[in-house]
Amino acid sequence: GCNKPAADEPAEAAETTGAAHTYTVRGQIVSVPSADKPLADLEIHHEAIPDFKNREGVVFENPTTGVRGMKSMTMAFPVGEGVSLEGIEIGDLVTFTFVTVWGENYPEYRVTEITELPAETELEFMSGG
Repeated sequence: GCNKPAADEPAEAAETTGAAHTYTVRGQIVSVPSADKPLADLEIHHEAIPDFKNREGVVFENPTTGVRGMKSMTMAFPVGEGVSLEGIEIGDLVTFTFVTVWGENYPEYRVTEITELPAETELEFMSGG
């Protein structure tokens, strides 16, 4: 058989890729996967994330506006394995946890936990800075 050198290459590559960061954020459900679109992403209008980190693990700062972190916006989130969306509907207010892992140019996101909030919860959707 072939002798493959550099068997430890994957481990070294893992050390150079971006670290995973976890964020817990509140938001409002914009769309959910459905029976006719089971592979669709969960879309959430989330509050600002002031401690959102860039690839280097440093809090991101917009060079144009000076705003730190990530502004409030609507984003599509793939749902992690084992995360139940049962009872989650469009318009629901939720708190959710997601993980980012930086790739070559952009981070990959994945929701790891989601919980419905009371309907009277007031979210803060500030316009971008």
